Amino acid sequence: MLEDVPILLSYAPSDAPWAQWIDRSLQAAGHVVKKQPAGVDFADRIAVALSGPDRVIVLVSREHRASESDWAGMPHAPGLVVLLLDSGSPPAALRATNWKSLFELDEEEALEVLMVAVGGPQKPFSRTP
Repeated sequence: MLEDVPILLSYAPSDAPWAQWIDRSLQAAGHVVKKQPAGVDFADRIAVALSGPDRVIVLVSREHRASESDWAGMPHAPGLVVLLLDSGSPPAALRATNWKSLFELDEEEALEVLMVAVGGPQKPFSRTP
């Protein structure tokens, strides 16, 4: 069942407040979330998750230390969602993926984008997780 499939949430350590908000919001909506700050092997962890049934959300900001080769090595699987936290567009290698921008959205708008990106809530939830 879809609700049993975890969502891997990868983020730069400096984007931890966003990751915490997304984690709480997704859990309140019935999703299982595994948070993983991006480290040197983050692209490999994402590739492994996408090779199975897991879904992956990657938070991208100017603070993310990934190189262009890291981004280029990331598989473009249907389970990959890229959420942009800054103005502009994602790195070139990720522009063909399912990406959405949260930049300058209020909480309600960001929550709507998030829920659409993951296919909606798995259970009824409160908008204030």
